[in-house]
Amino acid sequence: MKEIICKRCSSTHYVKNGKIRGNQRYKCLDCGYNFKIGDNRGRIHPSLKALAILLYGSGEASYGMIARLLNVSRTTVLYWVRTISSKLPEPPLEAEVDEIAINEM
Repeated sequence: MKEIICKRCSSTHYVKNGKIRGNQRYKCLDCGYNFKIGDNRGRIHPSLKALAILLYGSGEASYGMIARLLNVSRTTVLYWVRTISSKLPEPPLEAEVDEIAINEM
């Protein structure tokens, strides 16, 4: 049988913690995390995340459109964009900004 490993801390110390929807549930003794085997929620392939970032960064798609394409929520797309953008360096400014022109419609 496959060894059971905690999904949060990768520990092998666990106890059975009831059943949920017919599946056995486990509780990690090290971190207290409840989990079940075979729960694949939240596992999006990194290439789909990269596609979402490229679409949004190019200005061709909104959060809503990307969410519909990838079958995720808009909040998830927003989280991906914010996570990636926080890792990027600030763009360098060549010169000081003297004036800003705002045109009204």
